[in-house]
Amino acid sequence: MASEPPATGSPASGSPEPTTAESAAAGEDEPKYGGTFVMAVGIDIPELDPHTFQTFANLQMYEAFFRRSPTEYGQFLPAAAESMDVSDDGLEYTLNLRPGMVFHDGSPVTAEAVVFGLERQADPEHPFHQGGPYWTDWARGNPGVVTGIEAVDELTVRITLSEPVVDIEFVFADENGMGIINPAVIEADPENFGQNPIGAGSGPFKFEERVAGDYVSLVRNEEYWDEGKPYLDRWILKTMLDPGARLLALKNGDIQMFDVSGPEIAQLENDPDVQLVTVPPLFGSFIAFDHNDPVTGDPLVRQAINHAIDMESIVSELSPFATVTPNFGLFPGLPGHREDIPGYAYDPAEAEALLEQAGYPDGVDLTFSFSSPPVGLNHQILAQAIQAQLQEVGFRVTLEQVDGPAMFESGFGPPGREDYPFQMALNVTGSDGNPLGMLAGWTSRSNYASVYPEYLDLFFESVVEVDEDARLEIFGEMQQTLYDDVAYIPLAHTEVVRAVASNVRGIETAAFNMGEVWLDD
Repeated sequence: MASEPPATGSPASGSPEPTTAESAAAGEDEPKYGGTFVMAVGIDIPELDPHTFQTFANLQMYEAFFRRSPTEYGQFLPAAAESMDVSDDGLEYTLNLRPGMVFHDGSPVTAEAVVFGLERQADPEHPFHQGGPYWTDWARGNPGVVTGIEAVDELTVRITLSEPVVDIEFVFADENGMGIINPAVIEADPENFGQNPIGAGSGPFKFEERVAGDYVSLVRNEEYWDEGKPYLDRWILKTMLDPGARLLALKNGDIQMFDVSGPEIAQLENDPDVQLVTVPPLFGSFIAFDHNDPVTGDPLVRQAINHAIDMESIVSELSPFATVTPNFGLFPGLPGHREDIPGYAYDPAEAEALLEQAGYPDGVDLTFSFSSPPVGLNHQILAQAIQAQLQEVGFRVTLEQVDGPAMFESGFGPPGREDYPFQMALNVTGSDGNPLGMLAGWTSRSNYASVYPEYLDLFFESVVEVDEDARLEIFGEMQQTLYDDVAYIPLAHTEVVRAVASNVRGIETAAFNMGEVWLDD
């Protein structure tokens, strides 16, 4: 095939012929069939094995048990599983698969296929083992918790635990680790199937072609379980490293969507040919510290940094969709969020006094590391603004820009890790509505929990607490502890902001599933 993706932007004459009922129902606000939709991203897609690497394309090809709601945090919609039954003791989860689902090669989606995928990831002795950072890390991060994975019958999967896990619904809704793969495709070419996964998935779009460094092309799955969807003929994930090139391509009609940050938002917010659409999850920027560093390991210094930053004056420069994060631990609106624990107020005089109290009356040197994350806010602008404010109260701040993967990886480690590679770093975290997942981050996002093990104790207590009220109380204690210890500095958060061509419809209810999207004339 040619390395140029098909033309884009409007319904195509080669699209599937709608039924009489569809034709009669189609009106100005009714979905239309056909066309090619191109989404641009700033990274190459190395492979399409959902158990190894997270990509937007995988979310279109592989179906999980449940799909996260595009509009309500922490809510789930049925996908490959029609329902889930939970035993009274919270130890058995029985997943009832949707009858009639088929893989892209026409073979049925069965409980045996689901078990194959889960065991492939979690069991190093599996003949086709591939352990990526999703189900595998969850199972291994909770050693001994998963005691059984079995196919009860053709459409029923039972997962047995040794103790209750309060956030397991979020694990089951993870479209990556829980993306169901056709075992026959893996068995046919276990080393290379991720490069050419024909027939591998059961999602709304099926694999057509991948050109390394250029694009992944998917086509409509006419046997998709959600009758009448998807509406598009073809969906393409296009690699475009240069943000300026993505912006120009959108304006020229060569692409239909890309995720934007502050500078692009400013250029597009008044463009009549572009929609700016926000969708979950939330992404929040924060400052993490090396708690073993002689300077940033001092809570007085961390308090001084907190008091020196005026986020209210910065946030409007970042994005019209950004909001100051007012509290520690959880974003507002999440279950268990403590509104009564305030952030540290902007107070330059107090910052100077704390810095002197810490033993630095003449100021102190800091290295402030940052990268340019692919989601969330513009960290270069944010780092420069914070640098200026810190220098006003006596900090001598050197900015250090590091590559994105290094910064991303710095936020992951085992619970209670002792090392952290940066003295002070600007990073980003996301929330899909799971309060436990967000609070769990501070067991390993820096080396905070190794210096303050009380937080780790609270986390492990919360993991096994099945009473909802008691669990929310523990969440409150965890937020208070983060505040008291000045574990980090919450800054600002925003939903994902997407720049979308004006003729695109359904994107606000699609989030990450493009089966809902259609193109108007």
